[in-house]
Amino acid sequence: MEQRIPTQSPSFIFNKYVLLALLAILLISAWAKITVIVVLLGLVLVVAGLTWLWSWLSLKAVSSERIITETRVFPGDTIELQHKLTNHKILPLPYIQIEDEIPLIFNPKSRAIEESRPGYGLVSKSTSLLWYSAATWREKLNCNKRGYYKLGPITLTSGDIFGFYPRSTTNKAEEHVIVYPVIYPISEMAIPPLYPIGDTKAERRIFTDPSRVIGIREYTPHDSLRHIHWKATARHQELQVKVFEPTTTLEMALFLAVDTFAHQGTFNYESFEFGISTAASIASYIISEQRSSTGLYVNTKLADSGLPVRIMPGNGTKQLISILEALAKTTSVPDESCTDFLNTERKSLPWGTTLVIILGQPVDSLNRLLEDLRESGYKTTIIQTGTPATNGTDSQAGYYKVNKPDDLAEVTL
Repeated sequence: MEQRIPTQSPSFIFNKYVLLALLAILLISAWAKITVIVVLLGLVLVVAGLTWLWSWLSLKAVSSERIITETRVFPGDTIELQHKLTNHKILPLPYIQIEDEIPLIFNPKSRAIEESRPGYGLVSKSTSLLWYSAATWREKLNCNKRGYYKLGPITLTSGDIFGFYPRSTTNKAEEHVIVYPVIYPISEMAIPPLYPIGDTKAERRIFTDPSRVIGIREYTPHDSLRHIHWKATARHQELQVKVFEPTTTLEMALFLAVDTFAHQGTFNYESFEFGISTAASIASYIISEQRSSTGLYVNTKLADSGLPVRIMPGNGTKQLISILEALAKTTSVPDESCTDFLNTERKSLPWGTTLVIILGQPVDSLNRLLEDLRESGYKTTIIQTGTPATNGTDSQAGYYKVNKPDDLAEVTL
């Protein structure tokens, strides 16, 4: 529902002080019976009253509408922004202006409003509207950078035919555009699952999943009586047992350590963005290609809620969309240290979960926590993005320096 705050800027010619003075002169002229002045001032006051009334009615029954073709896109996509103004009354509008606040990154040509809202600009359009008529404008927005962006509010300005009494109204309804992070194609990653039973087919028949029957065979003394297929036994007149499909499971949790991208008071935004894209690429590959479960944890303050990211491991398209949206909203402001955050969230993860920690710089306290996680039965993989490490940790097993998309194929989870 539209929330509107009306404002009015008085005319310098016909402000209330001038009108009061003219009214006083009119009364004095009428008492003195100066007919010419009375007629002239009467006409002036009538015009002033009619123009004020016109201005007061100008934005009544006028609707503004913002239409966005897409609200969720990937970097490099272009969306169309439409503005529609409709005059639903018999009174024509000699002029009407619409101003919409949008991020400058979407349209660098828009007029910047750095003082009141840094990073935003105004898309301004104006026209005249007859009775019961409408006008529509279209604007192309280039979505080139990951993020969570707000559009709005919209300000309408109109008034009387002379422009004596301009009137403005603000529509505070906002739209949001989510630009997902870049997803790099991963041709092949070495992914040895940790759980012996689950959803992914295994190459070697070491463990079997009792929930998936792929056939029957003759009973042997080593078979469990619980696996006897009684209907097949009755049909073959000899004991038959079920043959199960061999499967394994990869249960993964991605941790993005936001605070590790800051070093000596400087935040490495390039490395941070690559870290976000690394998390998105791995999640997309595991969920879409491997059909396995993946969760996401980020010690950030999200752009919309200010809360950190806590998405339990899951699979399917909805899970992937949730992860991509969370990464789009991820900011460079940490909620707490990565060590405290990981130590808290580990309690909710099942034993044997593969933890993938993406960071910018190694942290000593985090290294100690990782040793404890390994001893507790978790498999850990560290991915450092951006500037190569200088303390020798890249030589450790399960530690990878990823400086370009092609490096992701070398990661073993």
